[in-house]
Amino acid sequence: MDLVPGVVQIHDQMIGWRHDFHRHPEMYFSEFRTAAKLADLLRSFGMDEILEGVGRTGVIGVLKNDDGPSIGLRADMDALALSDQGQHDHRSALEGITHACGHDGHISMLLGAAKYLSSSRRFRGTVVFIFQPAEEIVGGAQGMLEQGFLEHYAVQSIYALHSFPGLAVGRMSITPGIALAAVDNFKITVAGRSGHAGAPHLARDPIVASGAMITGLQTIVSRTVDPINSVVVSITSIQSSSNLQNVIPETVRLMGTVRYLNAVYSDEIAVGMKAIIDGVAAAHGVTASIEYERNCLPLVNSSQACEIATRVARDLLGDGGVVQLPPMMGSEDFVYFLQRIPGVFAFIGNGEDSAPLHNAAFDFNDQVLPIGASYFVRMVEATLGHSDH
Repeated sequence: MDLVPGVVQIHDQMIGWRHDFHRHPEMYFSEFRTAAKLADLLRSFGMDEILEGVGRTGVIGVLKNDDGPSIGLRADMDALALSDQGQHDHRSALEGITHACGHDGHISMLLGAAKYLSSSRRFRGTVVFIFQPAEEIVGGAQGMLEQGFLEHYAVQSIYALHSFPGLAVGRMSITPGIALAAVDNFKITVAGRSGHAGAPHLARDPIVASGAMITGLQTIVSRTVDPINSVVVSITSIQSSSNLQNVIPETVRLMGTVRYLNAVYSDEIAVGMKAIIDGVAAAHGVTASIEYERNCLPLVNSSQACEIATRVARDLLGDGGVVQLPPMMGSEDFVYFLQRIPGVFAFIGNGEDSAPLHNAAFDFNDQVLPIGASYFVRMVEATLGHSDH
């Protein structure tokens, strides 16, 4: 690997930042301590501008060096509602909240790049460092974008990194075109008539109807979607209005998610789901309603930006260090940035033996920090060119 020497020199500092963020995780739109520390660090680096409270809790740092184009670098900073099961000294100090998706590492890599670039200034133009809240609920990106900073700083391209368990340290994945799925969420309420479990004929059982709906909803994937395309319909929660063993409940609520790579299926799936629940409800003598929410579209990386990013990553890691993972059914609200300007959402290996994302034992690999920070630095220098300043 050909890492940036100045970044390697601050590796220990990045580890210190990362461990502190991991010990003090914060949930979406509550990242007040995280945001304050980020702003203080950016100030100490000598940023030309610092914006706080962007989209509620977001932070933006701006470096300007001569006239030239503008590039955005983004990291997410919120944690998950899980209890830390890691066996390390920097375990979360808060019960029930931990950085199980690597966001503590993401912001630390971006901080490392920000510190180096603040002192080196080997570029001509503007670098906008974006620390985004609330990625986990697909809400933070839109709130930041509404503030108009992309337009104000004339940001022309944008790049982000995400930790990837199972991919070796020292490797990255950059996938042109569709890289991640759209995500829609739904809630189905089934209302029947409660009664005694020993006399089900006198009730209208919403549990039996719900079971038939769950089975029926899977036919959307198996019988209405082209097998070449990927669509997932998952029921993730089942709740009834009763917790007694001898009572048939009045209502049942089903919640879940729909994911797809081709946006054409969004309306088709929603219509198909409603038809199924209406038909099953009528057959079982109950009523049913569905709330269907479209969260974000498929994430599409710019092919031209991917060419630049791949070249930079190969120079950094060697030809064997860059792969193209196939599109995945995860989602990311970075898509809202990519709807405005071209860019790349890339994955960086967290190790082949890493716990999976959203697992309570997940921990960002500290050896990755200088790799990601070096990638950000080289992206800036490749996109904005060099300056003698």
